[in-house]
Amino acid sequence: MIRSISIAFAAFALTACVSVLPEPEAPEGLYRFGAMTQTYPVEAVVAVREPEASRLFGGRVIASEDSAGALRLVRGVEWSDNASRLMQVAMLDALDDSGAGVGVALGTGARADYELVWRIEDFTLAGTRARCGLEATLVQANTRKVIAQKTVTSTADAAASSNASRALALAEAGRACVGQVAGFVSEKAVAPEPETEPDA
Repeated sequence: MIRSISIAFAAFALTACVSVLPEPEAPEGLYRFGAMTQTYPVEAVVAVREPEASRLFGGRVIASEDSAGALRLVRGVEWSDNASRLMQVAMLDALDDSGAGVGVALGTGARADYELVWRIEDFTLAGTRARCGLEATLVQANTRKVIAQKTVTSTADAAASSNASRALALAEAGRACVGQVAGFVSEKAVAPEPETEPDA
């Protein structure tokens, strides 16, 4: 009898625990970066890493900084993929193949002359202003020698105060940041020296 009561109580307790868990809130809208409006030629093969980032800056959520400096998640809007992945795709889109080289995703197996190592330093909202900050390093693929480094920032103002407009502004700031890094890569990733045959 006592054992039956104990089992029934345990089952009720487990049911109660499950019932108080909040239901996951589905976002009202998923946002992408969209196509890059300006592209840059490269004269070498550049392997593009997915940028490093904290979970807050590089994930699917969108964060906003309040007047006290606290970061809060923006309700109802998310990225369609991790922000770091969206930036990698945008960079590959920005490095066009009109030059002698091309941008390729790291891990595709293509032999690269350079590698882009970069990090998302900021990717947040502050009211209706969107902010992006990236730190980029171009390294020689075979020697790991640092060729050049650059830090870029960009801002964009939302057309309205709605969360949807703010998310679109953040995508615009992200594209602008990626475009600046693409221009940096286009300038610094010079064509590699041709390989010479060893003397017989």
